[in-house]
Parts: sequence; structure tokens; C-alpha cells
Amino acid sequence: MRHSSNRRLLIPLAGIVLIATFWIGGSDWFSTAVAQEAGKAAGRTPIVLNTKPVRVVSDSAPVLSGIAIDTKRDEVFMTNDKESAEPSVMVYPTQFQSTDRVMEPKRRLAGPKTNLALPCGVAVSPEFQEMFAVSGDGQDINIFPLTAEGNSAPAREIHVPHASGGVAFDIQHDEIYITTEHANRISVYSRKANGDDDPLRIIQGPNTSLADPHGIYVDAERNEILVTNHGNWRKTRTGEAFALHGDSKFAFMRGSFSHPGTVEPLGPSSGKFMPPSIMVFSRTANGDVGPLRTIQGPHTRLNVAVGITRDPDSGEIVVANSGENSILFFDANASGDVAPVRVLAGPATNLKGATGVTIDTKHNELWVTSWENHIAAVFPRTAQGNMAPLRVIHSAPKGAPLATMGRLGAVAFDPKRQEILAPN
Repeated sequence: MRHSSNRRLLIPLAGIVLIATFWIGGSDWFSTAVAQEAGKAAGRTPIVLNTKPVRVVSDSAPVLSGIAIDTKRDEVFMTNDKESAEPSVMVYPTQFQSTDRVMEPKRRLAGPKTNLALPCGVAVSPEFQEMFAVSGDGQDINIFPLTAEGNSAPAREIHVPHASGGVAFDIQHDEIYITTEHANRISVYSRKANGDDDPLRIIQGPNTSLADPHGIYVDAERNEILVTNHGNWRKTRTGEAFALHGDSKFAFMRGSFSHPGTVEPLGPSSGKFMPPSIMVFSRTANGDVGPLRTIQGPHTRLNVAVGITRDPDSGEIVVANSGENSILFFDANASGDVAPVRVLAGPATNLKGATGVTIDTKHNELWVTSWENHIAAVFPRTAQGNMAPLRVIHSAPKGAPLATMGRLGAVAFDPKRQEILAPN
């Protein structure tokens, strides 16, 4: 899931070894030499495989994940966070003739120079001609010119805590907002920040109730930050963060995962599973502060909520509800265990793993990326119910079998059913 070094879980099976590869973000962090040293310390000899696999199960088509629209140029930017399809940012026209065939992007940004790890979030600034990308397996905000393509290096990078979930840009205050999943953190940076520049503000700590935050949206008019939470909570300290590789200052905030041979003992468990939620914070919130309000509970229908946006006209909060294959619309002032005011869902929508969502205010259209079936679907802005999209972008042939693998963390074999199990 990223172009750097990887870690593998091996399971022997009737003379065959199953290998699930998951990427942890560091070309030096888990190299063969480090593995051998770790094995010696534990009194074991590691097995190093250097042979061609018997067979491979993979999905070579790019997925469509994060999304942002440049209404000035009528372009839509979408991220592909799948290693087997080379992580990338792809740019398409917002207006096009729909077809069942694979649609090639106008531009594609990919390659080792881009330093894109697993880009899951993207934001754009037409005013400053910049694009901001963050990665679930990286530790940078990669900033490119809007017209960047091919194997191009970022114009600059801001070093941030490992594993961002989403990114948003506030043109009015010239600020970039990101979420950090495992650290339950929101960080706010100046758009002009570079390298190890500190954030202007952070929202983090027990009082925030942040629990695995992913999508983020900034409403400069209402002075609000909207964020989706998956619900995986643990106690964090304000300012806590870490990096998995390199010389980032974050590497020293929790011992050091970035230096071979060092081991950090695990502290007492404080984790728990909470219901998924949408939280609304003051735009200027800083430190260990609680949200202004929270949307949470069984009536909300929230289930692995990822992307989030707001309709600037109606004020409705719009959420890509991946676990339910739906788009949920909440009242602008919704709070507590409230039902959405409308829902876009059903077989006609063709949504499967809805991940990103945004509104094209110029053409009054709603855009949704659908991770599991490799499409971006365009609907009327007021779409609801079991409505078919107006048009669709396919990044894989329609009807083709799709492995939909992106973030494999392990592998197991069920001998009774003769099935390979791989959590994604």
C-alpha cells in the first residue's frame, strides 16, 4: 500500500506460504537486516523469502477515494490509495459523456518522486494554484501545483504525524486542516508552512472525544469544523504524535519507532469502541476542548463514515457512509441521536463503499467516490432515495471481477471451507 518497505505476515499452508503484505511507512523501518536483528534478540532465526510466488491475488485497477473539485477549471481531483495500482492523484473533467468503458484521466500524478504513500485525502486551492494531498500510511502534506502530472516532486511538504485521514483547506483564513486517525487529533497549519513548521493549533485530548477521525470539512462562514469518527478510541495526550520513519521530530514523541533496535513497552490499555459519529468543533478550537455538538446514535445510521462536506446554500451536512453504501444528509444544526433528513442509497445508485463526497456548486451536482467498485458517481445536488447517477466515471471495466484489496493487514486460511481470509 505504499512504495516503501513492507512488513509481512506468513502462514504456512500445505507446502505453500501465504503472505499478506501491509505497509507501515518506512524504507528502513523493517528491512531484512532489522528483521534479522529482531530475530536474534528473540532467539529465533527469521525466514527470508526471495523467490517468485506460486500465484498472486491482486486488483490492478485504481480505486477512487478522496475527492475535491476545482470549479474554476471544471476539474475533479481524486486519489487512488492502492499500492497494486500505483498510488496516485487523478484529474478528470467535471463535465463528460458517460460511458461504461474505463475513462482515462486528463492528468495523473504518480511515481517515486511524488512521495505519495497512500493518498486518501485531497484538497485544492484554485486561488493559490495548489493541491494538498495526505496519506493514511504517510507523514506529510504533499503540496503540488494544480497542474502537476507524471512523476513530479511536490513543491513543498509539511511534516505531520503519521497516518492522516483527511485534509481540508480554508481559503478565507489561509489554513490547512488534517486529521490523524490513531492519535485522535486535528492539526491546523498555515498554508505557507513547510518542513517541520509547527501547527498553528491542534485539537486533541480526552475532552475532545475524537475517536479515529477521518473526513474533515471547514466551514469558514459558520466558523465550524466538521469531522467524521469511526469510533476507535483510546486516551491521548494533547500534542501526542509520532512518525514511523525518517528524522521527523514526531519520531521522538513516543520513544522511537524509527530507530532499529529500540523497543517501546506498551502502556496500560485505555481503548474502547464507541459508536461512529460526526463532531462539530469551533473553527478556532485549540487544545483539549470538547465539540460544540455531536451527531451519534442508532437513528443516525452512521456506519464507517468517511468523507464529509457541507452544502453552502442549505447548510446540510453530507456524509459518505461507507459501511451502508449510502450518502447521509443531516440538518445544518443536527445534534444527538437524530435521523438524517434524507438518504441516498439503493441498488440504482451503484454505490459500494462510498468514500469521498463533495458538491460542485457551479453545476449543482453531488459527486461520490465508490471505493469498492472503482467508480465516481455524479448525482443531482438534491438527490435522495434509490436514484441512479446522472453519469459515472469508471476506473476499471464495468462488471469486471474486482478483488478490491487496498490495506491488507493479515492473512488466514480456513481449511474447512478452503477459503483464504484477508481483512482489508
